[in-house]
Amino acid sequence: MDINWDLILNFVTAMIAIVNPVEKIPLWVEASKGGEIRFQWRLAALIILTSVIILLTFLLLGRQILHQLKIDLASFKIGGGLILLQFGFSMLKGEAVQFHDDGDIEKRENINSEVIRRYQQVFIPIGVPIIAGPGAITTVIIYGSQSTSWLTSLGLSLALAGVLTFLFLTLITGPVIENLTGEMPLRLISRVFGMILIAIAVQFMVDGLTGVFPGWIA
Repeated sequence: MDINWDLILNFVTAMIAIVNPVEKIPLWVEASKGGEIRFQWRLAALIILTSVIILLTFLLLGRQILHQLKIDLASFKIGGGLILLQFGFSMLKGEAVQFHDDGDIEKRENINSEVIRRYQQVFIPIGVPIIAGPGAITTVIIYGSQSTSWLTSLGLSLALAGVLTFLFLTLITGPVIENLTGEMPLRLISRVFGMILIAIAVQFMVDGLTGVFPGWIA
């Protein structure tokens, strides 16, 4: 029972490209605004942990889940593309992350309750669809279905956890990057990423429609 290292390495490359930690920094800086290091670490850990659970579930059981729901990958790409399209336009308008800020978080007694409160406000869109979105979910399903041994599945799971750990480390350094560059460059990156996200969303829908209607593109 051999482990497929080529599959695992390709999976790591694909996930890093899709998750793209650097592009998450502008959104994270906005989502964690008002909190100091302790708050940001806990919030980032909670978002990443939830995303890991979602993606691991689809990595190991994705095909079975879609089969039970009678959903194919093509239809999933169309639906996911629509969600990404809406969020891409929100990023262009600077409205991707919205929450109610009512004071200095660090001055309150129970920081854990504040982390949970902010998490409930920003997990959508930070967790879904930005981290555990249609691109990442489709990727883990495809690679998970190619695994032919439990060792390879374990390797894919550890690789996924490693990629998201790297994302976690990138997020918690986001405020430092903001202090070095200022807000304007991050806002500009966010707007550019919004345009890129719209293009990705359209491509997802085109790929999905091609799968549902194979002859619709000449």
